[in-house]
Amino acid sequence: MSQEISNSSASGRGHPTAADGGNVGLQASSKNRDGVLDEVKLDGVKSTALLDEDQPKKLSGKAWGRMGKFLSGKGEYPKSIFFIIGTEFCERFSYYGMKAILVLYLTNILLLDDDLATALFHAFAMLCYFTPIFGAMIADSWLGKYRTILYVSQIYMVGNVIMCLTALPPQTTGSPELIGPLFGLFFIALGTGGIKPCVSAFGGDQFSADQEEHIAKFFSVFYFSINAGSVISTFLTPILRHDAQCFGNDCYALAFGVPALLMFVAVFIFFSGRYFYKVFPPSGNVVWEVVKATFYALKNRFQHRHSGLRKDHWMDWADDKYDSKLITDIKDLYHVLKMFLPLPIFWSLFDQQGSRWTLQAEHMDGTLGSIRIKPDQMQAFNPVLIIILIPVTEMLLYPLLRKLKIPFRPLQRMTVGMMLGGAAFVVAGFNQLRIDASEVALPGQSEGILKVINAIPCDISVQSEFFKGNIPFGMASKPVTFPKGDYEAMFSTNCPGISDSPPFTVTVRGEEGDDIIVFSQNGILSAIQAEAHLEKPRKGQALVSVGIFISPSELPDNTSVILKGDDNQYAFDSGLYNITDFKAIEPASYDVYIDGDINDPSTKPLKTVDIKTGAVYRMVLQPYNQTEGAIYVNLHIDVEPNSVSMFLQIPQYIIITIGEIFFSITGLEFSYSQAPASLKSCVQAAWLLTVAFGNLIVIIVAEVKFVESQAMEFFLFAGLMGVIVIIFAIMAYFYVYITPSGHDEDQREDMSGLVGKEDLGGYQAGDSGEPGK
Repeated sequence: MSQEISNSSASGRGHPTAADGGNVGLQASSKNRDGVLDEVKLDGVKSTALLDEDQPKKLSGKAWGRMGKFLSGKGEYPKSIFFIIGTEFCERFSYYGMKAILVLYLTNILLLDDDLATALFHAFAMLCYFTPIFGAMIADSWLGKYRTILYVSQIYMVGNVIMCLTALPPQTTGSPELIGPLFGLFFIALGTGGIKPCVSAFGGDQFSADQEEHIAKFFSVFYFSINAGSVISTFLTPILRHDAQCFGNDCYALAFGVPALLMFVAVFIFFSGRYFYKVFPPSGNVVWEVVKATFYALKNRFQHRHSGLRKDHWMDWADDKYDSKLITDIKDLYHVLKMFLPLPIFWSLFDQQGSRWTLQAEHMDGTLGSIRIKPDQMQAFNPVLIIILIPVTEMLLYPLLRKLKIPFRPLQRMTVGMMLGGAAFVVAGFNQLRIDASEVALPGQSEGILKVINAIPCDISVQSEFFKGNIPFGMASKPVTFPKGDYEAMFSTNCPGISDSPPFTVTVRGEEGDDIIVFSQNGILSAIQAEAHLEKPRKGQALVSVGIFISPSELPDNTSVILKGDDNQYAFDSGLYNITDFKAIEPASYDVYIDGDINDPSTKPLKTVDIKTGAVYRMVLQPYNQTEGAIYVNLHIDVEPNSVSMFLQIPQYIIITIGEIFFSITGLEFSYSQAPASLKSCVQAAWLLTVAFGNLIVIIVAEVKFVESQAMEFFLFAGLMGVIVIIFAIMAYFYVYITPSGHDEDQREDMSGLVGKEDLGGYQAGDSGEPGK
């Protein structure tokens, strides 16, 4: 059975000394990519539960070697650690795998528009950053970390199962319901809220005070497992979604099912280690103490607003109930947290990698030679770049700057990181302008687009209000925009044996497009009006519609057209003198066959066609004008293929990842160096809230629709970031570095040497101090 360990060392007024800088045998810290510095105190004192590992964490250059030693069993690690590492890998795989395909599921299966899908994606992300605060409170004040992880993991698993079930018919048949996915995402957010703040701290609990070296290695391996889970799942789940077709669509059921299975494995692994864990009892949550003390001070101040009493600081109104050390620490805490006010805007940009940037990638060409990247795989560049760039900055850039005596203090780093975030969105905006220039301009409410296609073996002449002129054999007119309404069209030809058509009524529909296919039936010109598809297809595919306009003497009425490629084969059944609906197919080179001929190895294909990403094609089989009885295959393009390379997104990913390193990691290191040792959990809580509010900003912008153009929206966010950079830079200039309480003398400098003693101001709680440099 797991070891129950009493927390006899805890003391103080309702808040544990687990995060205190006092009598502890060991303190180990490791920084993650979300900007959260995970602190573990040992020697019998429980670590804080409010630890976040939502995104892949910081990896040093030694992590690969440590991972190898860990897997080989070398080193005196507690047995429980292997269960915790396995649990974390599986849970992170589940989370990132589900999140990678989420926005495409919302748009392609639930049929939400881009704005609503973006809002829902960021509402889920926002909830994922709110719930850890409550998960930590539950763990520290009620259930303890072990039971919190175990219980909420099962809620998490239920959420994954619901997401898998909502990707099955009838959800995939064009009549989806939103209620099921909403419940699934809600349960996942609750689950990650319980796991996120507890797992790394629970791992730290397993070590004793004489294992200082082992705990440092543990966190390297721990965060390596997070990066591994993130990178693998972000690459793999889009493949499962796209390459495995089920129920006539991309197989989202499988893509959600594998993360659900990994979450089940995570629960099983964690429960299997129950006999090896050291389990500390809950001993209270310092975040809740700060909240209560703050509200008490505000209430007291309001009640005495007319009394004439004055206090040096508004928190001093709580001194009749809370001890002076806690009040002093809270003052120091708020001195740091005021610098958090501008930070949400950075997260509003950063988290759009999984929403707006993924939707942008759907309108780009992911092919490079034989390589083809799926839109939702582009997100994997971020964790890959993190693994590469963090060692570069830590081992090369920062030492070089120090050697050259170029100041690059924490607030400067954060300012540069925010500037880079804005620059990434400028790049995204210019990429969007390229995409917009390559796409069809959709008609307005009072107009439609028409195109006439010649499907007879001679030229035709067209007389109508919307088009007058000749159309050669195998060609089509240029698309024309015309007011909606009904119009008569006359078609004529000099083709032997074909007489002119009676008047044909063409209906121009508002905001729509139509193709008019002119063909010969029983020796008379005829025409058919078919709805065109003016918007680019999703999921990096192409759309194809096939029409057969061949005499029954040449082909039977039940003839199918087969497109055969190396990896895929598609059948189109239109019947004669008719045309099929558009079908999504994979971009590739295809041989065109009539059914029956495809099984005859001696039969050559009618034609070989190249189907490209993002294009909409109308394939017409018509009589050939040079050979009697021959079939001519013509491929008309309604929407041009994607011409902007998806790889042009790589610069914006590189820029925002470097910005993340400067902003996120430095931000929490700075905050921790300036916050009282006893209140570092509060810094974590505040940091999570900046991420949550950043996602809220995206929801507001997406729903209010300040601008119609997606490119202008990217520039809007870049402009907002520019304004915030100026505000933050001014705040940073006037910020006073302090020496908070609870730090040992050798910890008076910033944890990474970010703030030297010479930079510390003379600030004391309640003083104004002098501006920092």
